[in-house]
Amino acid sequence: MKLLNTDLKPINQMITNRALRTKMGHMGVLSTLVMKKDTVILGLFKTANTRGFQGFLLLKHVSIWLFISLFVALQSHAKSVVIPQQLLNHTDTYGNVSLRNSAELILPDPLVIKGNLNLENSQIRQLPNTLTVNGNLNLAYSDIEYLPAQLHIGGYLNLAHSKIAAISEGLQVQGDLSLMGTQLTKLPSHLYVGGDLYLANSSITELPEYLVVKGNIYLGGVTITYIPDQAQIDGTIFQ
Repeated sequence: MKLLNTDLKPINQMITNRALRTKMGHMGVLSTLVMKKDTVILGLFKTANTRGFQGFLLLKHVSIWLFISLFVALQSHAKSVVIPQQLLNHTDTYGNVSLRNSAELILPDPLVIKGNLNLENSQIRQLPNTLTVNGNLNLAYSDIEYLPAQLHIGGYLNLAHSKIAAISEGLQVQGDLSLMGTQLTKLPSHLYVGGDLYLANSSITELPEYLVVKGNIYLGGVTITYIPDQAQIDGTIFQ
């Protein structure tokens, strides 16, 4: 049995290294591991024929480790993780990224988008904790419920008909902000909108303290019962 332990040491190291590599998120590693499994087992069958019972134990031991490593690899790919290089497949020459109608994905964190980011009607549930979009951020009809703490938007923010549940205090949007058709009942204080604010078919009934809207507010039939004195609205409120 001492000889068996000595023989297993390099093979254990090889299997451990490959198991760790499968956690890095590259499906190519998984396919490589499958091919290597066949090569290793073929060699072990020859070993089993020459070493008898010890060879059989060696083959059994390594087969168990291969099964565990493959299981870990499959589990790690249960939810797709998008790496920055993969975003190039969804990026145009202007730096706009479109994941419209995409399945649930985990985006890189932090993430900087040079142009627009379009996640309309996607199943993505969570944005990166640190997100910079130099252009527009379109989350219409998406499953996003909360915005990241570190969010910088250079253009408009479209949350129309999304599942947004709350907006953090002090949100700044340089362009328009659309909350049409959302279930929001309250806007945060110190909200800054550099363009127009759209509230049609929402549940908003009051405007927040220290609200700044550089453009117009379009209510679309929504009844506003309270407008604070500290609110700054440069445009017109349209019913």
